[in-house]
Amino acid sequence: PATLKRFDSAISKSVGKIKSFKSSILSAFGAVGGIYAAINGIKKSIDIASDLTEVQNVVDVTFGNLKDKIESLAAVSIPELGMSELTVKQIASRFQAMGTAMGIARGEMADMSVDLTRLAGDMSSFYNVAQEDVARSLQSVFTGETEPLRKYGLDLTQATLKEWALKNGIDA
Repeated sequence: PATLKRFDSAISKSVGKIKSFKSSILSAFGAVGGIYAAINGIKKSIDIASDLTEVQNVVDVTFGNLKDKIESLAAVSIPELGMSELTVKQIASRFQAMGTAMGIARGEMADMSVDLTRLAGDMSSFYNVAQEDVARSLQSVFTGETEPLRKYGLDLTQATLKEWALKNGIDA
């Protein structure tokens, strides 16, 4: 019996040491995981800042002296549209670049870019579709494609547009 008690005691101590070792290992893994998550978060922050700097250059070039229009929208984009500043500037700049490349005056296109960006945010929320997907569909207006907008109930075929123009007194 005394030998059995010593054996039992030795096993209990060994099990305790194993549990302590296991706890130490798990703590170490937790610390490493925390450090990894922190580094990953910092990297993502740097990437976003870099993306924002790059898109700001695009805004400056495409909007020129009218960039305040998009800056104003970007300043209220999260509460009003549920869009990040980065997304607003990316989408609006693409609209602006496409429209001005087609010969639409920069000022007129700046207003249209803001309106289309707002529309992308609204449609994204209404149809529960990613903002970038809606923006790509809206960009089809500049390339003459009508199919991407049909999934949102918009029919911009020549016949439909002609009918709308006639109903609104436009004879062109």
